[in-house]
Amino acid sequence: MRVEVRLFGEFREASGKSAVLLELPEGASCEEALKKLVELEPRLGELLFSRGVLRDHLHVFVNGQNVSHREGLRTRLSDGDILTFFTPISGG
Repeated sequence: MRVEVRLFGEFREASGKSAVLLELPEGASCEEALKKLVELEPRLGELLFSRGVLRDHLHVFVNGQNVSHREGLRTRLSDGDILTFFTPISGG
């Protein structure tokens, strides 16, 4: 199955791309997709993971829905899904 990962901000800068198309096995999880992304774009590894665990300040979305409202990183993907992730922005 194919999943599109759209990149923004520092992730776009690190990869030099606005999107990456992933070929994944049917039913792959968000976590598996992010690890595959790092295989293809190693410069994203330190931005996404710390000691093999997704950095806790990242928000991951599938088709615009935060996976924290679903099954977290275990959320299963389907062909044609769009995966995005953001760091929170705060200010005052």
